[in-house]
Amino acid sequence: MASDTRRVVVTVAALVLIAWGGFVALVLPVDLPAGTSTFGVGLALTAFALGARHAFDADHVAAIDNTTRTLLAEKRPAGTAGLWFALGHSTIVVGAVTVLVVGVGLLAPQLQSDFSPLAMFAGIWGPLVSSAFLIAVAGLNIRSLVRSRSQPEGEQSAGGPVSRALIRRGIRLDRPWKMYVVGLLFGLGFDTASTIALIVLAGGAVVALPWYAALVFPLLFTAGMALCDGLNGIGMSRIYAWGIEDRSRRRFDTALLSMSVLSALLVAAVGLASVAVEQVPGIEPVLAPLASLDLGVFGFVIAGSAAAIYLAGLLSRRSRRIGSRTETAR
Repeated sequence: MASDTRRVVVTVAALVLIAWGGFVALVLPVDLPAGTSTFGVGLALTAFALGARHAFDADHVAAIDNTTRTLLAEKRPAGTAGLWFALGHSTIVVGAVTVLVVGVGLLAPQLQSDFSPLAMFAGIWGPLVSSAFLIAVAGLNIRSLVRSRSQPEGEQSAGGPVSRALIRRGIRLDRPWKMYVVGLLFGLGFDTASTIALIVLAGGAVVALPWYAALVFPLLFTAGMALCDGLNGIGMSRIYAWGIEDRSRRRFDTALLSMSVLSALLVAAVGLASVAVEQVPGIEPVLAPLASLDLGVFGFVIAGSAAAIYLAGLLSRRSRRIGSRTETAR
């Protein structure tokens, strides 16, 4: 656990230093037009904030939380899962911005039209991939939950069934670094407001800045997302480990796992419903209410709920200890 934390802290610190160092070295020295002295600083802060906000999108949080629990059930290190996911996702964003700012001229028109091949592909790919992954990992955690509930108190849960279930699905999610691939696949959706805003921002910056200076902004986006996804991964690994390591905390582990599974299934259901409404004639009246659910702050709700359950567990344990000491004193 401590080694995972060190890896996340060192990697995120390096990304932040590289991104902001690049901004200082490449963007600030540019002689911008009069009256726009804060132009570069404002864009840099916006890019960093967009990355941090994107990390709390519901699909990010649900994917990282459920994967973290799956890895821990297999007694695998899990603290870097969030960081690897962010790096994979950011690879797509940096690549897209690079294509845009070097003047290839293919990406901007595709993003500006809702009916372009890229927009139509992203509108289907993003929700389908994220929903399929969330359903698969939620299913594995449901198996883990059922197995855990059927064990006698104090017996440690074995992770074998989780591994076998993953293998049967052609997936071996047995190392945190494999979340890099998941992040790549999620990133190909280009379907979030934060990603589109960053690409548009970089496209505007290249008008006033050299193309290589404009590439600083996706790096700032990456640093912001890696910071928050990395912290989420570390935080959830600690919270889940706390619930797993002592079976007397089973009810809190069950509450945490149930919350993660339900959140993943809800996010997946909304994603699949949105695709169905767009692609299947006549189904809109049935699925429109589900497809139109606003999950804008749902990622914060998931993270806050996990923290609240963890805090309740700590307070409950402290209360029992105080009660035990009181009885002993008597």
